[in-house]
Amino acid sequence: MKYHLARGEEQLGTFNDLDVSAGLRDGRFKPTDLCWAEGMADWKPLKDHLQELSPEIMSVPPPLPAAAGLAALRAEVRQDRALRLELASRGQRLAAKLIDWTLLFVPLGIILTMFFTPAFVEEYQKLQDNPNEMMNAIQRRSEEVQTSGNVMLPVVSLIFDTALITNVVLLSLRGQTIGKLILGIQVVRFPEGSPAGFVKAVLLRGVIFGILVFAGVVSFGVVGVALLLTDSLLIFRQDRRCLHDLIADTLVTKRNR
Repeated sequence: MKYHLARGEEQLGTFNDLDVSAGLRDGRFKPTDLCWAEGMADWKPLKDHLQELSPEIMSVPPPLPAAAGLAALRAEVRQDRALRLELASRGQRLAAKLIDWTLLFVPLGIILTMFFTPAFVEEYQKLQDNPNEMMNAIQRRSEEVQTSGNVMLPVVSLIFDTALITNVVLLSLRGQTIGKLILGIQVVRFPEGSPAGFVKAVLLRGVIFGILVFAGVVSFGVVGVALLLTDSLLIFRQDRRCLHDLIADTLVTKRNR
């Protein structure tokens, strides 16, 4: 039988009979921990439900583990609960990222190419010592691009804006970008697997991490590169949580269809 264990408001995980018995004997679990299994009407203390355990074990509470041991146990339980979820594969995450990058960076690249022509880049470089004239030159160039009559600019701008807004909405409501929606994966809270929401999926995972990388590139180029490299390599962890997942305390799993 599988038991769901809880201590106060903290979910400890799901364990079988032998795990529970062993945990009570070695102090991992306490008789006052609550348990629930399929067929039970409500949560009950272990000492009231597990009739097969000896009276000695049930009457004498086991010693509490040391603080370090308790922290390690909690970390182990969190990791175990996360691994019980069906993790998105590394290939799925890469494919989803490529789709998202294509929808965002290709239109953005076209817009920047149209704006920063060779002539404007040359003018811009000459005005680097004069911030006011530089801003005036940028404003003039913006007006020139907008009044040029080139239909490509509004089209690619619409594609970029639509992809960006759609990703923010999908991440907030479903934990998915367009790429993740196509691949059938989602961002969830670690380790319980509940919806990540706007703060974790968008603000912490995307915006804050992006600011950290940008600041690292601008201030010390190698720091930004190191952050991106570390973020990519952490996909090879057992739980496949990258650096931005650790910052937001999220996990990427397959989405039940």
